[in-house]
Amino acid sequence: MADNGTQLFIACNPLGYIYNAGTNVFAQISDVDYAGAQAVAYLDGYFVFNQPNSQVFWISQLLDGTSVQPLDFASAEGSPDGLGTLIVDHREIFLFGTTSVEVWYDADTPDFPMARIQGAFMEVGCEAAYSVAKLDNSVFWLGSDARGRGIVYRANGYTPARISTN
Repeated sequence: MADNGTQLFIACNPLGYIYNAGTNVFAQISDVDYAGAQAVAYLDGYFVFNQPNSQVFWISQLLDGTSVQPLDFASAEGSPDGLGTLIVDHREIFLFGTTSVEVWYDADTPDFPMARIQGAFMEVGCEAAYSVAKLDNSVFWLGSDARGRGIVYRANGYTPARISTN
């Protein structure tokens, strides 16, 4: 779930719901361009959500989670793994695949405002989508990579730092 101060966006993989606190209305997102959401976060007036079973993430219209434009999406393509979840931390979007993490930010460009941060790519993915958490000014997750899985990591900038033992 994520909120923008007026709307609460609830991602239910693939369904999505919006509760509007101003009108006290709870409804399913019915926009024809809404492709589903596995996880949702909020960044600079946009709801950011990942499309289930894909490498694609979308943004809503500015301050309106009920509306999605057909070209307001991008793909995490640094690795061919699918996106499992995402989180926004310090105004950056961490996109978690099964074997990688990419970091994007709001570049405020005219066609699609989000852009990949060059060099912000980790070759450690996420083993459990609901393990991702923010704590102590950082992002933590249960990771996986080519060498193994089930290791807890903490993002140290854009470097995964192992914090668990074997």
